[in-house]
Amino acid sequence: MSRLTLVQKRGKFSMSIPHKVLIDGHLLGIMKDKQVSIEMPSGGYDITIQSMFPFISATQHVDLQMGEEATLAFCDREQVWDALFVVDIVLWTVKRFLHLASPWTWIYEIFTNGYFVLWLIYEWRIRDRYFKFEIE
Repeated sequence: MSRLTLVQKRGKFSMSIPHKVLIDGHLLGIMKDKQVSIEMPSGGYDITIQSMFPFISATQHVDLQMGEEATLAFCDREQVWDALFVVDIVLWTVKRFLHLASPWTWIYEIFTNGYFVLWLIYEWRIRDRYFKFEIE
């Protein structure tokens, strides 16, 4: 038997959310922890990490040799977007307590709604390669 260890790497602004783990298209379970180890026979496997939203996922092929221990680390491609959303949440909170002059309110609304639309387009484009993998 071989051992495959899945490790979820998180950035500073990332939340700990569960992910579905599929092996060769079959649901193995939901990964709630940062790390999980799986005992499996040697061979080639397509490991899919899927968000709880079914259209966000990524697949990596892993070859396991007899008695080998492999580590598959994954993280999302959201670090820059997460930072932008943190800034936006701070600005939104400030806007709730302070009244901005007329042109600044419009500028803020155009900026925040504009990059939200860009984020949605970006998510749709990378939906089937959402996670980055590193095999160790």
